[in-house]
Amino acid sequence: MADAPPPTPTPAAPGNIFEGYQAGDPSDMFAPAYLKGFAPSEKALAAWTAYNHQPGIVEASRMPNLYVDPAASPMSAGDGVYGGPIPLQQTYGDNRGMVDPEALRVAAQGGHYDIEGRRAAIAARLAENERLKAPKALEALVEATKPRDPMEMYKWPYAGDQS
Repeated sequence: MADAPPPTPTPAAPGNIFEGYQAGDPSDMFAPAYLKGFAPSEKALAAWTAYNHQPGIVEASRMPNLYVDPAASPMSAGDGVYGGPIPLQQTYGDNRGMVDPEALRVAAQGGHYDIEGRRAAIAARLAENERLKAPKALEALVEATKPRDPMEMYKWPYAGDQS
């Protein structure tokens, strides 16, 4: 008896991977697959883009740097290498503030970002900065308007009062 060829398997009907797609579900796909001209694919991608695309969230998430009074900042010895003393407490990065890493992740990978929560944190930081600046500004104003002793420049600060 001759060997009969094995029967060819019939391909299973492909399931619709777009039916159960939930935009924003972290356990679901990163983003729906895009097949041009396939209506369920285009519909799922449009829903994903509408939910995840929040333009400007990275820039809006910038947290202002905490205020540090330059006069209160400790200074280096200023031995002449850098032309004089430099502040030891410096702010690095962008002067506009640091962006939220979560905003960067959401912008890159999708998801929903709580911009209102971040705005509340930014408002708290701005209020804290104003609180830190206010007493120093008032003290500086009082110090500037205080009457000066015209003979003050002739006093020896390290040898005691020589008057």
